[in-house]
Amino acid sequence: MSKLPFLERIRQTDRPLLGDGAMGTVLHARGNVAINACFDALNITQPDLVQGIHADYLAAGAELIETNTFGANRYKLAEHKLQDKVAEICRAGVELARRAIAQSGREDVYIAGSAGPLGQRLKPYGRITTE
Repeated sequence: MSKLPFLERIRQTDRPLLGDGAMGTVLHARGNVAINACFDALNITQPDLVQGIHADYLAAGAELIETNTFGANRYKLAEHKLQDKVAEICRAGVELARRAIAQSGREDVYIAGSAGPLGQRLKPYGRITTE
């Protein structure tokens, strides 16, 4: 089945759009990765692990997979001294999802960029301004 434009696909009320599941939890369990580790960095340090999880979700029928980039922003990555690798980590996250889709042979899969919270408060409660 070829892929419909995303908005057209989600307007189809006769069938749900099946998304993937947890990434961080599975990375922790499957990769023996510490719970406080930087899961986003695994896009460049353990790409096969990340891509394998995408592949498993695709094999289970997912039509939408999220990139492994939930904490890939300069504030969260700074906690791991990786603030200068935001672009590299995000690009790798997208590429791993694309590769998993290509290897699956499926054409009906969408990629969603995962973006989590900054991990910092906005002013007046924190130091980050809306600008």
